[in-house]
Amino acid sequence: MTNCKKCNSKLPAKRVQLGYRECVKCSEVEGYGCVDIVYHKTGNTVQVVSKQEAASINKYSRKRFGTVLKGGSKSTTYNPKGIVKGCSTSFVGSDESYERVGAMMMDLLDAKGFDTASRYIDKQVENFIIRSTQAFKLKQLLNNVTQL
Repeated sequence: MTNCKKCNSKLPAKRVQLGYRECVKCSEVEGYGCVDIVYHKTGNTVQVVSKQEAASINKYSRKRFGTVLKGGSKSTTYNPKGIVKGCSTSFVGSDESYERVGAMMMDLLDAKGFDTASRYIDKQVENFIIRSTQAFKLKQLLNNVTQL
């Protein structure tokens, strides 16, 4: 058994086999984290990344639909056809309907592709199921997911 080159404590044989010459306590090698990759309802996996990246990604992935948004569109507004400016839509876009539309959008993306999912979002705004601000977020998500 070999000793740690910094603190002289004994190193486990497996650690020596892996090429390490320092104990875990003295090591300056950054630890690893992981991120769940959800393809759909089945067939999921994990991606090994740095601890810092994993913490950041996992923090944001808990927000909506289990998906991380990276980058983003330069556009800051979304105006679908058929919405009358100045029309009150305060009854539109509950959290439940937003979640439901987002989940359906992801299912449509998997089953029928980008265009069908995009048209579905437009239709939900036209039917006053979700607000245009929610549709904008869903469109950003859709664009980012298809760019991965």
